[in-house]
Amino acid sequence: MANGGAIKDFAVVGGGIAGLAIAEMLQRSGASVVLLEKNQLLCAEASAEQQGWFHTGALYTALPNNFFCRTMVGNLDDLVDYYGGFPQMNLRVDKHISTTSRDGWFSNRTNFYVYTSRQGVSWAWKLPWAVALRRAKQRMSWFETLDASRSLSHQLGFGSKPLKYVMHSSALGLNLDHVAFALKSRDRAMNTRLIATDLLRSFLASGGEVKTQALVQSLDQGSVTVKLDGGEQPTRIAARHTILATGKDTTAFEANTKVFISPLLVVYPALTDLNFVRMSPHMDQTINHICHRINGLEYSLIGNAVYHDARHTSPEVQDKVRANMLAMAKKVFGEFDARSTDLFFGYKTEVSSSSFIRNYLYHIIDRGHYTLTLPGKFSLCFSLAANVCRHFGIEPVKAVRLKDDASVEAMLQEPMHSRMARRLAEKHHPRS
Repeated sequence: MANGGAIKDFAVVGGGIAGLAIAEMLQRSGASVVLLEKNQLLCAEASAEQQGWFHTGALYTALPNNFFCRTMVGNLDDLVDYYGGFPQMNLRVDKHISTTSRDGWFSNRTNFYVYTSRQGVSWAWKLPWAVALRRAKQRMSWFETLDASRSLSHQLGFGSKPLKYVMHSSALGLNLDHVAFALKSRDRAMNTRLIATDLLRSFLASGGEVKTQALVQSLDQGSVTVKLDGGEQPTRIAARHTILATGKDTTAFEANTKVFISPLLVVYPALTDLNFVRMSPHMDQTINHICHRINGLEYSLIGNAVYHDARHTSPEVQDKVRANMLAMAKKVFGEFDARSTDLFFGYKTEVSSSSFIRNYLYHIIDRGHYTLTLPGKFSLCFSLAANVCRHFGIEPVKAVRLKDDASVEAMLQEPMHSRMARRLAEKHHPRS
């Protein structure tokens, strides 16, 4: 068996956004890290198959439990504290949270939350939904009262600022039935490839090591055994700690993890430049829309809240989902050419104790000879990385230096939605 070189402080298995963010923060903070990825490119699977929707907590304001909302707001604290040194991290904090430019990690177009009225829900939901609507208004108004120069999550409560700051009175130009009200949020689109590129530039500039096409054979105390570049000879990589950030492959190691898939519909050109989500207690009646502007293309990415168990999704089910997505999109936006659309399924891996319970949080779990990490959402990679450092007694470092190398971007997979949009543009809308 070959030896993979000098002993590292950490071996991070999995080069999606979770593994990359963790490796970058550990390396930046003084540890020695090797990042192991089975594919040729980083961020090639679940991290490339997501919507590019940056969550700030608004999605959970209607829930009885405040913990999900608080977690997302705490993520904002970590983003501002530990990633403000990245030149393209264009969220800034003064009295309010704002974007410094249109181009950067985050869009300057925020998301509207359109809530279904009680008339649009079943009888069993009318009273609970009325309470949820009131809760959403209160928590959203809180967001406008915060002092963004102080810790955001510690200020979380119920708002006192007049609702005129968050209420939106126009119809938004959408065909949505039974609308109670629309609220403005701080959520926005994000350029996930740009974020990943900057994290990788930082990781490499700090001395981090990347090994792609590294297929893990075993996890042992103090080492990881891999096969590199499709070779037959296994290589032992010595590391004091092993961190597992393997996404949907985590099910091979952890019995209490589940993989869900959810459909995402790409439409080119964009149906609207408005970012919104229609909120309803009935998952099949929800719809969300993100307008992306990437590499000169402007296109729509449409999702919903219906998740399917990845183990039981047949081609027939996928065809039915595509038909349902198209029908819902045409109802909301009006008729458009179905040939200018494409659909893919995004993967999400969660820790779950029940088939009926969804878990949206990030997790850091010690398993003896390795530590399991799951981000919950792409948005939560910032808090996940900072808290993995703290988990191992390492204080995260704020200062950033970047590797100035154009080849870094070529090490990362382009997001699925931008690949699809480009193909749609070339096939159905050729430039004159």
